[in-house]
Amino acid sequence: MPQNFGRIPSHQSYVLNLYRVVLRNIPKYCSSYAFQYEIKKSLSRQLAKHKQDKSSWSVYILLGKFNQLNNYLLEGRLQEIKNLMKPLKKTSKQLKTTKIVKSLTSLGDTTVQSPEEVRELHVLNTYIKRKQSVGLLPNYIPKEYKLNLLLPLALNDHACMNLYNIKQKLERGPPSARLSYTKEGRNQIWFVRSPINKGKSQSKKLGILIRQERKDSQKNVDNIKLCETNATWALHEAIWEEYLECNKIIDINLAKYLEYSVNNPKEPAKHKPASQNQRIKEWVDPVRDIMFNLQSKSFEKMEYYNNYKENLLRSDGQLAYFDKLSKEVYSKRSESFEKMSEEALASVTPFIARRDLRSVLTNYGF
Repeated sequence: MPQNFGRIPSHQSYVLNLYRVVLRNIPKYCSSYAFQYEIKKSLSRQLAKHKQDKSSWSVYILLGKFNQLNNYLLEGRLQEIKNLMKPLKKTSKQLKTTKIVKSLTSLGDTTVQSPEEVRELHVLNTYIKRKQSVGLLPNYIPKEYKLNLLLPLALNDHACMNLYNIKQKLERGPPSARLSYTKEGRNQIWFVRSPINKGKSQSKKLGILIRQERKDSQKNVDNIKLCETNATWALHEAIWEEYLECNKIIDINLAKYLEYSVNNPKEPAKHKPASQNQRIKEWVDPVRDIMFNLQSKSFEKMEYYNNYKENLLRSDGQLAYFDKLSKEVYSKRSESFEKMSEEALASVTPFIARRDLRSVLTNYGF
């Protein structure tokens, strides 16, 4: 008797892995939210529909189309994907669509959207909802009015907000660079924050360094805790052997014996001298030496980052460099803003291409 393919482990694993790969590739290679939604719903419906399929030939054809869909995504051939999905669409009942799909359909856009078009439509929808909430626009607006009248106004309104934000930032005066740090264990990793190197402009090596230091610091803490546990067991062994040999119990404060402190990294560490007891030397001191070595490396790294901070603060260091660069960029932006205000802002109109406010801001580097 034929068995459902859904009950075969190898088939199940293959389909699930391919499904996960396709779901990751959909938002990566398709910019339109509407088309992403349509692909996902179609895939989900087909998987549920053929879950109990027993025909090997039917399953073979469907898996071939599934692989073909993934290849089309990787190649960016979205029109072929639409053609591939046409026979799979329901004819008796339409798909339920989200609000964004309805809004895109109402604008008469049946093609695949570019990222720029998607952003513009998002600005338009936000503008329409805001105006409708205060009674300045009717609930029903024809699509040609949205595209030809309201879209330029929405983009102009959005550009006005950007212009206001740019003006506010320039009125605050030139920004200055400053030192900041993130703490990893005992270490304070210092770095420069400025408008020039913030966000994506920040050094990737800094992020790698912080993550690596976090791992090393945690590993060091775990090793010290492990040494403390081993030192406790080692002390028990030393006490036991001393008692068997001399009928005496060693009296020692293990916590103080393992204590290691440094007030100043340039000064020697403070700790109790090594014990003269032979059993303590044999059992506890090796673990104690490892702990002190770990502590010493930790304090050496702390001293390194303190010295690094001093290098950043030098007159020819990174702080002075980024502070000077930030002021130069501010000066250039102020000049560009004044030039734009004198030459272009007076003749801005939202309905003429390349003379709208967004194009003017782009032309002057904002």
